[in-house]
Amino acid sequence: MKGNKQIFSDNKEDRIKGYKKLLKKNEEYYKPPQDIAKDIVEVMEAQGYEVELNEVLAYMKSSVAAFDRKFRSRTR
Repeated sequence: MKGNKQIFSDNKEDRIKGYKKLLKKNEEYYKPPQDIAKDIVEVMEAQGYEVELNEVLAYMKSSVAAFDRKFRSRTR
């Protein structure tokens, strides 16, 4: 996240650009586990939601980025 000041912007468009940059960088070290993602699809179906595997994988990547941003904003 070093050098990615856009992610801390008050402007939503800038934050989105920052998230895109972060997600691209995260691809190097975070790959959501396929078996867990498949289980989440089943659990979501049990709750009455219809989701695809790619949506769950995107959610897992997004949640890591969102938590990372919150953690960094609290500790900087």
